[in-house]
Amino acid sequence: MIKINMPIKDNSYDVLIKRGLLSNIDNYIDINRQIVIITDDFIPKRYLNTLREKINNPIVFEVPQGETSKSMEIAYSIISDMIDSKITRKCLVIALGGGVIGDLAGFIASIYMRGVDFIQIPTTLLSQIDSSIGGKVGINSQSMKNAIGTFYQPQLVLIDPNTLKTLSQREFNNGIAEMIKYAMIADKSLFQDLYDGNVLSNIELYIEKCINIKRNLVIKDVFDNKERQLLNYGHTIGHAIEQYSNYSLLHGESISIGMTLMSKKYDFFVDLVKLLQKYDLPHVYEYDKDKIYGFIQTDKKASMSMLNIILVDEIGNGFIKPIKIEKIKEYL
Repeated sequence: MIKINMPIKDNSYDVLIKRGLLSNIDNYIDINRQIVIITDDFIPKRYLNTLREKINNPIVFEVPQGETSKSMEIAYSIISDMIDSKITRKCLVIALGGGVIGDLAGFIASIYMRGVDFIQIPTTLLSQIDSSIGGKVGINSQSMKNAIGTFYQPQLVLIDPNTLKTLSQREFNNGIAEMIKYAMIADKSLFQDLYDGNVLSNIELYIEKCINIKRNLVIKDVFDNKERQLLNYGHTIGHAIEQYSNYSLLHGESISIGMTLMSKKYDFFVDLVKLLQKYDLPHVYEYDKDKIYGFIQTDKKASMSMLNIILVDEIGNGFIKPIKIEKIKEYL
């Protein structure tokens, strides 16, 4: 088993990585407490059934797959049903699924009765290496992704790489996009490994590398004011493109386009495009520049007329650059 500690002040927790971990959930949590499982209708039922076999009478909420489930309506509906089911402050909320479920379940846990325990059981590559770590939880507004949210750390993150076997190739590559982001901002050797190697042959190692990069940034800057912003490489434009596509593009696909646009002025541009192509990730996309700029103007990372963008001057070295918000047009 790989164990990574997240030494967050007042809420240190562990990330555990082990094949078959899901089948032994009773080794890691108290299965006799009041447990709420939040999942979606796309995740293979075998994972939910495995938990049901181990946990005593969990309350299960299943939402539709996709970003549209990160809404105030769905969050309120689940909270109302939790109240009707007499779920107390002593409960445990389990997020079983990808990034959308982690964000939604974590947000609900953060506000239900002023905060209850929750754990992440991420079942996609993207959520295992990125969204389940670091405590960002939230839902979308009609005009902004992740507009309503909190910083709320889980009690535990349980990663079972066996769940990746049921991902489609597109969903797996969606997570690879975030791996490429980590390589670009912090680890040149990871970039080369992704280019030359077979990720699946040693997936635990790749997951561990990515989590440690995020860990080192999060513990320096829990609330995303300084160094942690490096994790937004490709995300400012990427989030706008994701919204513009009405979420027909997956998160990683949108970030791939964002990274490409932020890199076109640099010598490594061709190598980045080749790596994206290896994993069938897009590097071009037709869009309306004015509409994309409009989304960026409402980006939560923007402050007054300024915006921090993340650039990479050489692979493995990301840095933060404050610009006037209209300057982002130069990258579109």
